Amino acid sequence: MSELRKKAMTRLAICAVALVASIIFSVLLLTGTFDGKTDSGDAALATSDTTSAAAGVNDPTADSFTAEATGDTAEPPAEEQPAEEQPAEPEPTPVPTFDGLSVQPTTYYNEGEQPSYTTPGDSGMNLRAGPGTDYDKVTSVPAGTGVTALGTNEDGSWVVVNYDGKYGWLKTEFLS
Repeated sequence: MSELRKKAMTRLAICAVALVASIIFSVLLLTGTFDGKTDSGDAALATSDTTSAAAGVNDPTADSFTAEATGDTAEPPAEEQPAEEQPAEPEPTPVPTFDGLSVQPTTYYNEGEQPSYTTPGDSGMNLRAGPGTDYDKVTSVPAGTGVTALGTNEDGSWVVVNYDGKYGWLKTEFLS
C-alpha cells in the first residue's frame, strides 16, 4: 500500500471512531446518564459512566455532574434532590346540604354532638324553609315531638332539623 493510501485509511478509521463515540455520547446524554438519572436501572454502570465522563470537566456552561465526579462538595441542585414525602392531608369532611331548604345552616353539628330538643307540649311548630317566619312553611311538627338539631344559623337562634323525612328550620326560643 502506498504511503498516501495508509494516511487516508488512518484518517478514515479515526473519523469512524469519533463518529461512534459521538453517537454513544449523544445517547448517554439524551437518556440522562450524565445528569445522574438513568432509565436502565443499572446504577453501578451509570455511576461509572458518569464518573469517567465527568472526570476532568471544568466547563461552567456544562450541565451539572455528580459531586464526586467534579470534586464539588456542595449539595446537588434542588431538581436532583429527592422530594421529601409530604404527609397526606386528611380529606375535608364534606359539608352536608339539606334538600328543600331556602337557606343552608352556617354551623353543622357532628354526629354524636347534635343537641336534642322537644317542641312545646301545648302547641305544634311550623317547620320553615329558612331561619325566619317569612320563609315558606315546609310542614308542622306536633306538640311534644323530640327533634335533633343538624345545624344552626349564625347566631344560633334557629336550628335545622329533620322531621318526617323533611328538613326545615325551627326557632330555638320555643324549643326545650
